[in-house]
Amino acid sequence: MHSFSYGQAPAQHAIFQWIGKPSRIVLLDSLINQSYSYALDKTDYNTVPIKKYIQYPQSILNYKDSLSIEMAIQKTATHFFNDLAYGNKPPSLDYRGAKFDMTAYNIPALIKTYHQTNQLQKLAEELNQKSKEVIMILDTLNRLQKSNPKQVAKIQLLIKAANDYRWLNAVRNNQRIVLVNIPAAQLKVYDGSSITLQMKLILGKASTPTKTLSTYIKQVTINPYWTVPKSIIVNEMMPKIQKDISYLSRNHLEVLGSNYKPINPYQINWYSIDLVNFPYIIRQATGCENSLGILKLEFDSPFSMYLHDTPEKQLFGYKNRFFSHGCMRMEKPVAMGRLLLEDNLQAIDSIDLTKCYLNLQPTFIPVSKKIPLIVWYSQVDFDSNNNLMFYKNVYNR
Repeated sequence: MHSFSYGQAPAQHAIFQWIGKPSRIVLLDSLINQSYSYALDKTDYNTVPIKKYIQYPQSILNYKDSLSIEMAIQKTATHFFNDLAYGNKPPSLDYRGAKFDMTAYNIPALIKTYHQTNQLQKLAEELNQKSKEVIMILDTLNRLQKSNPKQVAKIQLLIKAANDYRWLNAVRNNQRIVLVNIPAAQLKVYDGSSITLQMKLILGKASTPTKTLSTYIKQVTINPYWTVPKSIIVNEMMPKIQKDISYLSRNHLEVLGSNYKPINPYQINWYSIDLVNFPYIIRQATGCENSLGILKLEFDSPFSMYLHDTPEKQLFGYKNRFFSHGCMRMEKPVAMGRLLLEDNLQAIDSIDLTKCYLNLQPTFIPVSKKIPLIVWYSQVDFDSNNNLMFYKNVYNR
C-alpha cells in the first residue's frame, strides 16, 4: 500500500474531513466527553478511533487505514450530533401508530459546514437551543449535577426529559400536534413550538391506567353513544343490575343484541348470564348525562380509549385527577373540537352548553387533516406559567 501526504492530498482524498486535522478531532473528543452536561452518555459513542488517531497520528500512513479511521470518526460525529438534535432514543410508548419523518435537521451537512470553520462547539450549542424546554431542562440538570449530584432520581428524570423533548421538538416541526402528558394530567396543542391550547385532563386511575401511544385524531363525534366495555359491565355493573334492574333506566342504559337491536332488560335472567362470553351490548344514550359528555375524539389504537367530554366537571378542581377507566376526559372539549374542525364549525357552533340534550343522534365529522396525537409519560413537564415541574410517578413506571 502506498503512503500519502496530508498536506498534498490528491482529489481522491477529498473525502477526508477529519484525518489531517487533529485539533478538530480533539474538539470532537472534548464535546463527547461533555456528554453528561448535554443529558447524553459518552459511552454510547465509539471513541476508539478518535483516541487512536489522537495518540498515534503518524501510525496511520496508508490510504486504507486512514479511510477506515475517517469513516469511523464521521459515524461517531453523526451519532453524537444526531442525538443532540433528536434525542438519544424516542420516548417509550405502548403503541406506535403514527410515523414521524425525523428529518428536521440535515446533520451530516451541518457537521460539514461547522467543521470547515472549526465551530463544532457552536453547532452543539445551537442544537441545544432549538427547544425552549430543552434549554430549561439542561439548565436545571447542570445546576443539579454541580450542587447536588446525589439527587440521582431527579437527574435521571431530567436526562430522560431532555431527550424526550428533543424528539418532540423535531416531531412538531412545522406541524400541529396534540400532546398528552399522563403524570401532569394535562393536554397541550402545539403549532410548531407555540402552544395554541392547553387544558387539564382526567386520566386513568392506577388500576386502569391510561396507555401511552402515538396515533392520528381522525374524527370528532358530537353527541356520542357510550358502548360500555365488557370489563366494566362484568366487574362493576352486573352486581348493580342484579340488585336493582332499574339501575339501567336511571343511567340511560339500553341493552342491545349482537345485531344492535334493543332487548327488554326485564326479559333477561341476569343471574344466569355467561360473564365470560357476555351475549349483550350495553349502550348509554347520548346527551349531557352520557359518560362521554357531548363530544368525543376518535383515533386508531388497540385500546378502548378516547379523548372526550365529561359530565363530572367538578373533578377538574382536584390536583390529582386520576379517576377514569383509562380514557382521557377534557376540561375544554368544545375548544378542542373547534380547533380540530376550524374549517367546518357549523356542527360545533350548534352546541348550546346551557342546555341538557337527551337521545340526539350522533354526528360524525372527519378531521380534514390528520392531527398527530402523542400520549407520553414524563414526570418532568411545564405548568401554564412555563415553570419546570416534577410530577408524581402516578403509575410507578
